[in-house]
Amino acid sequence: MRRNAVRIATLALTTLALQAPSAFAQGFGVYEHDACTMARGGTGVAAPCNASAIFFNPAGLLTPGANHKWNVAIGATSISADFAFADSTSGVTTNSSGGAVMVPNMHITRQLSDKWAIGLGVFAPYGLVSEWPAAASFPGRFLGYRSDLKSIYLQPTVAVRVNSWLQIGAGFDYIHSSVDLRQRLDLSTQAAAAGVTFANLGVPVGTDFADAHLTGSSWSAGGHFGILVRPSRRISFGARYLVRAKADIQGDGEFTPIATGITLAAGNPLGVPGGTPLDSIVAPQFRTGGSLVNQHVSTNVPLPDQFVVGTAINVTSALMVLFDYQWVNWSAFSKLQLAFAQPGLGVRTLWEDYKNTNGYRVGAQYEVSPSLTLRAGALYHDGGAPEQTVTPLLPEGARVEQTLGVGFRLRSNMRVDIAYQHIIQVDRRGRVLDAPRFSTANNTGLYTGGANLFGASLAWGF
Repeated sequence: MRRNAVRIATLALTTLALQAPSAFAQGFGVYEHDACTMARGGTGVAAPCNASAIFFNPAGLLTPGANHKWNVAIGATSISADFAFADSTSGVTTNSSGGAVMVPNMHITRQLSDKWAIGLGVFAPYGLVSEWPAAASFPGRFLGYRSDLKSIYLQPTVAVRVNSWLQIGAGFDYIHSSVDLRQRLDLSTQAAAAGVTFANLGVPVGTDFADAHLTGSSWSAGGHFGILVRPSRRISFGARYLVRAKADIQGDGEFTPIATGITLAAGNPLGVPGGTPLDSIVAPQFRTGGSLVNQHVSTNVPLPDQFVVGTAINVTSALMVLFDYQWVNWSAFSKLQLAFAQPGLGVRTLWEDYKNTNGYRVGAQYEVSPSLTLRAGALYHDGGAPEQTVTPLLPEGARVEQTLGVGFRLRSNMRVDIAYQHIIQVDRRGRVLDAPRFSTANNTGLYTGGANLFGASLAWGF
């Protein structure tokens, strides 16, 4: 039975690595990989809840006095996020169109002895989904109306107990990243002839003539290190460092023409007869030799390094309080360059210019009885995006979050945990049109947003 359980868990890990979706989070980071830890405000580096220590602190795979050699934790978090953009000039408010996103997680550990343990985990520390209407009423569609980034980490891990109070751990991260971007192209900004844009021909600003769909994926590698110090039974300290990685995305760009229905007037600068359909003029761009044929595209997406340090204090035998500090090197995300195979498109640079962020977490749990545990937490972190790059792609900002949860012990070797998390994001002015680097001149509206998260996890040992 134990062998079958391990085989099932390993198969589930492989499945999750291929199918886990991305999520709404600070920067494009995700931290909700276990309902027990989530309910404590994400505090876990000094006292991991279960086998999810593979993510929250690789040194925590060893559990003092453990009665089970194998430990498995499997769960999922549902993230329902809502964004809105209120245009200051028109007064029109556009709501994001994305629905709930499900983020699964799974970890399995094997305690080999009192001194050694190994494990394997799947988690998604980086990912985002941002979706807006592609309708003409939303000008942000020309920057992007759907952005989907997934980075799934498959992490084999080992931990060792150095002495009675010190544990260290390390993991190797095998990372699968994928990108799916969609945007509309505005004909008015395109060159019709040397020194002449289609806007000069009377084409209205905001005329859709093509839909761009960019997809790609890559495999990369990284590392994860942790340390856990228990100077006494009442207090513990922990720290972990997730190494920076880079996703070298290789993929395809597909361009689908959109009919404009516009006809050119007589005496136009192109010298074609009056009444000529404009769509026939741009049609060659979608055929062989044109710049908008389906083609290879590549980009590099940085996956920032992060450092977390914290403490856990057992105030009484039933009450534990926890404090964590998190730093993320978001300055690594300075730009997103899209390199197209066709010379007509070349390299397009999306400047992001993110800054490093700081997060502060506090959590507590109270064991009402051996079968019931209550948890709560709160956290704050600042936003990574500067004022000039708050766009539909990722309109994120500083956030305050509150968490609640409960844990039920179903039997001596099995527990289920449930968590709820509410995110309140600070309103931020931003833009829906392209702009020069460092410019806030096109910040023409206000982005608002928030999210509700529900998590559940099942942990058992055997």
